[in-house]
Amino acid sequence: MIYMYILNYKLYGSFWQLPVQEKQNINSSIISEIDENIKNGNLINVKYYKSMRYDSDIIFWASSNEPLNIVKLKERLNAIIGNYGYPQYSMLSLYEESPYIKEGQKLEDTLKTEPKKYFIAYPMSKDREWYLLNYDERRKIMAGHIGAARSDKEGQDILSYTTYSFGLGDQEFVVLYETDSLSAWSHVTEHLREVLARKWIIKEEPIFVGIYNGRELLL
Repeated sequence: MIYMYILNYKLYGSFWQLPVQEKQNINSSIISEIDENIKNGNLINVKYYKSMRYDSDIIFWASSNEPLNIVKLKERLNAIIGNYGYPQYSMLSLYEESPYIKEGQKLEDTLKTEPKKYFIAYPMSKDREWYLLNYDERRKIMAGHIGAARSDKEGQDILSYTTYSFGLGDQEFVVLYETDSLSAWSHVTEHLREVLARKWIIKEEPIFVGIYNGRELLL
């Protein structure tokens, strides 16, 4: 089991008026902090993106075997960014073994890949009626959902991570995706609106979309 954490920051308007060198220094401090935590084994991985939403500017996606290490990362980021912005939204969840992980691949391995160009993250909850259905019926419905996603030709590039936040957050799941094409992602999402499993979805917002800009997070 791995703890997953999504943390978004909103930067003050004054940040964008800083000299380029000062922005570079802040950027370097953030990346150095992340690199050090990964090198020391405190974190499995941290991916970071420029946010495309109006109400946030940076998205961090961190994973660790220990919740305390995630809290420490948040505190260090607050110390670095504190004079220039503030945490705007976060989601904590559990990433657990799944029958859909490739044979021979460890759970941690799925998180150590190079970031794709785009990242999508959002909370999700289901109607209570879903949990009153017979387990075998639920499994059959979800098999149809997964089959539709996997058979979509535009979805072959998309990496997905379903994580669980029952009792840990304001939602039941946090769903995460990586892709190199936003248009493909949008088309696949539209097609999945037709599957039966959609009947019980009651919450899927806010949706955060980030774009990877290499190690130049704030530049």
